[in-house]
Amino acid sequence: MDLSQRVLGFIPRSRRDLRLASGLVLFTYVATHLCCHALGLVSLDTAEEALRNTVRFWHSLPGTVLLYAAAAIHVSLALFAVYERRTFRMPPVQGIRIILGLVMPIGLIAHFVVTRYAHDRFGLSAEYARVAGGLWAGGASGLALGLLAPGWIHGCLGLRFAFGHRVTSQRVKLALFGAALLLPVLAALGFINMGRELYAPSSGHVVPPPYGDAAQEAQLDRSGGDARWTYLSLLLLILVGRMARSLNERRRKSVVWISYPSRTVSVPRGWSVLEASRSFGIPHQALCGGRARCTTCRVRVVEGASHCPDAKVDEARALHRLAGAKGTIRLACQLRPTGNVEVVPILSGARAGRPPVSQPSSDAAELEAILLLLDVRLDTASVAPSAAAHDAIYALSHFQSIAEAAAGSRAEVFRHAASSWILLFRCGSDPAAVSANALSVARQIDADAASLCQELARDLGLHASASLAMHAGRVVVGTLGAATMAIVGGPVEDLERIRGRRSVASGSLLVSGSAASAASISREGLAWHPGPLGEGEPTRGEAWAEVRLTDQ
Repeated sequence: MDLSQRVLGFIPRSRRDLRLASGLVLFTYVATHLCCHALGLVSLDTAEEALRNTVRFWHSLPGTVLLYAAAAIHVSLALFAVYERRTFRMPPVQGIRIILGLVMPIGLIAHFVVTRYAHDRFGLSAEYARVAGGLWAGGASGLALGLLAPGWIHGCLGLRFAFGHRVTSQRVKLALFGAALLLPVLAALGFINMGRELYAPSSGHVVPPPYGDAAQEAQLDRSGGDARWTYLSLLLLILVGRMARSLNERRRKSVVWISYPSRTVSVPRGWSVLEASRSFGIPHQALCGGRARCTTCRVRVVEGASHCPDAKVDEARALHRLAGAKGTIRLACQLRPTGNVEVVPILSGARAGRPPVSQPSSDAAELEAILLLLDVRLDTASVAPSAAAHDAIYALSHFQSIAEAAAGSRAEVFRHAASSWILLFRCGSDPAAVSANALSVARQIDADAASLCQELARDLGLHASASLAMHAGRVVVGTLGAATMAIVGGPVEDLERIRGRRSVASGSLLVSGSAASAASISREGLAWHPGPLGEGEPTRGEAWAEVRLTDQ
């Protein structure tokens, strides 16, 4: 990547990029001031020196342009996003972030008037001795500290939604949480310490008038009130506009029908598919809150592709990272169909119709059993790092659903490792019938797993493979800890040696000699080895061979 490409990578190319860039500027502004407040724990003079250095940058021409532009862009885009949003049904943490973002400008207006505006209009210094001293003298120190919270929490939540899904953020999330929690606390304590130092009898500090003379104070009050009423009027205008739009849509009956696998819903034209899902309580993943970052909300458009507008910049960039994202794959948070469509959420929850997990018996026992191992391998190298983790969890959950559905009430499913499961069939008094059931389950799992692998490759670009191995022998099943079932024994150790080392092609099954005898599998024509890993690595003297499931 050359220098020009690197530079272009930092230039905002969409509303989302502008909102993020302007938000980072404002967050930096708030963070630097909180750091100055926190230095008040050292002394008032230390905090004043830090504040002078900070103000020197923000009052310069580049700093002023950067700050004012960021504030205007961020607030404008936030208000437009509120107008554009069709429903406020969303996860609670996202709702809290929006509410705090709408409240934050009220506090910033008050801070701006008594600091920057007072400095530019009347030449009043933006020093702690004047601002903090005036707040303490007027009994407004508590309110001033409280107004710090909305902006800081809103910024922290915004950063979490923007970068929280990245690997680097996950590694340092505890440190980031500690910093986000401690900085405002230290700032509040520093502010309190500065107030005590200012009004200590022996301090010698002279607190200047916070608002200048009476005429200047009246002007600052009027300016602050006008700015607050202007902002509140804009909010009211947005709400009135939303109501007028809804009434117009109902009058014109301008609706579209969105069909999901489980139901069909009617929503006003202009709604996104994700907004429709949330409005009607349809489960739909969206880890980034609908900002075209995580891609977990993606859907496959089955019908009505002509009613789907072309992907905009944010969606196109997100889809470009997905190796298997073809023209029918869209992001539900960005797709706003203009006509009737049928969609299938790709990263939905467990598939409908899957039976619940077969629960093992709670009594510890030693028994003869047939064991069937399902081992899954995932190749996430071709998948974008931001989506690989979500896709892997999605794939493994569906492989587990396949194992549970095939087992039904005939077997007990044990999670053997992160990507493998063991199905236990108790032999009882009729080992032949149990072995036949195990082979039937193996065939069903093999067919379902092959279908799922094709689906993952087509929709996600995620390449997966599933191997099956069958063994027989004596094992012990019991409870470990609080109702956690476990299975141990020599056959389990043999399967552990097989797992992840021997890959079996689709349609085939790796069987041990004991399992073949129990299932009446003929040994003739099969290549038997002293161990599944090759010569010299036997598993308790067992011979193993690969058989075709269609032949059994």
